Amino acid sequence: MPRERAASGLERTARLLDLVPYISSHQGISVKELGEVFHTTENHLVEDLTTLWMCGLPGYTPLELMEISFESGYVTIQNAQTLQRPRALSKDEALSLILGLNALHDQVSSENPTVALEINALINKLSDVVGASITSRISNTNEVSASIRSTLIAAISIRQRVEITYHSIARDSVTTRTIVPLDSQINNEVEYIFAFCELSHSHRTFRLDRILSARKSQTPMTEKSLNEMSDEVGKLTASISISSRHRDVNEILNIQIPSGDVSGSFHVAIEVFSQDWLTRAVMSLGGAATVSQPLAASVAQRASKALLGYKI
Repeated sequence: MPRERAASGLERTARLLDLVPYISSHQGISVKELGEVFHTTENHLVEDLTTLWMCGLPGYTPLELMEISFESGYVTIQNAQTLQRPRALSKDEALSLILGLNALHDQVSSENPTVALEINALINKLSDVVGASITSRISNTNEVSASIRSTLIAAISIRQRVEITYHSIARDSVTTRTIVPLDSQINNEVEYIFAFCELSHSHRTFRLDRILSARKSQTPMTEKSLNEMSDEVGKLTASISISSRHRDVNEILNIQIPSGDVSGSFHVAIEVFSQDWLTRAVMSLGGAATVSQPLAASVAQRASKALLGYKI
């Protein structure tokens, strides 16, 4: 006969806290039925009830302890006023968890979209405790240095090279790179810099609060860098259809999600500098976002090329 799995300390503590209010509102429930409700065996449940029998207020005399009866196979509880209310998070506790989950989402969204969706579900559930009017105004972004911002904004107008150190949350790494800032955006109260990155030889989007330092480069742009930037002839307008993973789409494409629309599909028009960057960004979303023609052909061509790499 297989051995029963013992619950972890955290699981058992949670069950003990939930048992008291449930029994208080279901006096005389059978041990068997109670075990089915809490998805545990009768043996484990009897151990829990025996533990609760020794719980109560400080003093721990028969006058302060809870009175639990279960010898007959049916459970009743008395003198449990201090623990008979169901467990619930306070607003401060819920806010702390939401901030932590938002930070965690930033770290896993690009590498594990399935976990990111589960985090979103938890955030939405906790938002019901706090209230949407409050959670819509909280943010866990870092403050941006005024000197860093001014350096980058000044470089945009004259297409000047800037040397930055950047903290990538997804890779948990800090890199030093030279960029040519092209545009700045604010989305959901988060500032972004769109730039040509000489390290990756392509256009990239950088969160301003993750740029740790920035200084103007005294080295003029090379002919190679100018050639690589030659596809930047002004902004391209593209129509994007978003069907899922809205937070990931918002993070990667800097798209404002319509108010109240958090589950359905919607269409937006965005402006970008680089067709190549948009192609890679759409592909990284794995079908959660699709782009209209003529850029759709570029996505299809790159996807076909990627699939060929998996063939033997």
